[in-house]
Amino acid sequence: MREILLYRGCTTPVRLPAYELATMNVLKELGVKAIPMKDVTCCGAQFVESLSPDAFAVIGGRILALAEDEEMDILTLCGACSGSLKITKHNLDNDPGLRRKVNDTLAEEGLKYTGKTRVLHLLQILAQEIGYDEIERHIVRPYNGLKIAAHYGCHVTRPFEIVQVDDPENPTIIDRLAEIAGAEAVDYPGKTRCCGGPMLAMDTTVATKIGQEKIFNVGLVGANVILTACEFCDLQLTQCQFDEAIKPSKRIPVMPITQFLGAAMGIDEERLGFEMNRISPDSVLEALQEGR
Repeated sequence: MREILLYRGCTTPVRLPAYELATMNVLKELGVKAIPMKDVTCCGAQFVESLSPDAFAVIGGRILALAEDEEMDILTLCGACSGSLKITKHNLDNDPGLRRKVNDTLAEEGLKYTGKTRVLHLLQILAQEIGYDEIERHIVRPYNGLKIAAHYGCHVTRPFEIVQVDDPENPTIIDRLAEIAGAEAVDYPGKTRCCGGPMLAMDTTVATKIGQEKIFNVGLVGANVILTACEFCDLQLTQCQFDEAIKPSKRIPVMPITQFLGAAMGIDEERLGFEMNRISPDSVLEALQEGR
């Protein structure tokens, strides 16, 4: 079984543990063992990044160097973490002066960054490392009559020249994975727009309106569930529905792609963390067909 280091970040294990649980169990069924990294810190995305580029490089460089010590690649679940570590790697690989500065600091812990470790977002692992054909072979309870709306997030696919996950203007990985699981992927206005999550620290009202606009657009095309590949996006698109502007009966379930795939793969619900979903996934799970 192939092994990869799982960089969990700050938010996933605390606010969306179901995403981590589902991912580890789905990958295990697909022949990949995700091993949580130890002794790692926040990746420094956005806030440290904007305040001190040097500190940002050291924080990310240390995470990358720890993976190099294990001679393993890194799997990320969060769009911000993925983008952060990929950008740091890009900067260190292309700026010898910055790499020397970072390694001078890392030397205090006996660490060194050389560039050997790859950073892979979950969608890359599923689509490129495992492959659609292999995933399809594991689908035993396909969905029937279910429409999904994919939300990719900003940092998962942008900037493409660095992250290289999917086409930022016309991403397809989540859509194709959902179709492999038997669902119908539908397009909707603003599909590649931000969920509003990054605005929460500055203006909650604006952030909520951005998220609700996406929920409204998803509802217009009749989607039954929103699939994500970033816990920040998942949390934002869920919590913006708990507002007086959206009636409880109009709430749309939001699920990480691995939860969705795991159910179609026949993995027990408790191993996918459905009981932790804030919006009930029952309407989605009812669309599962009997086992093949």
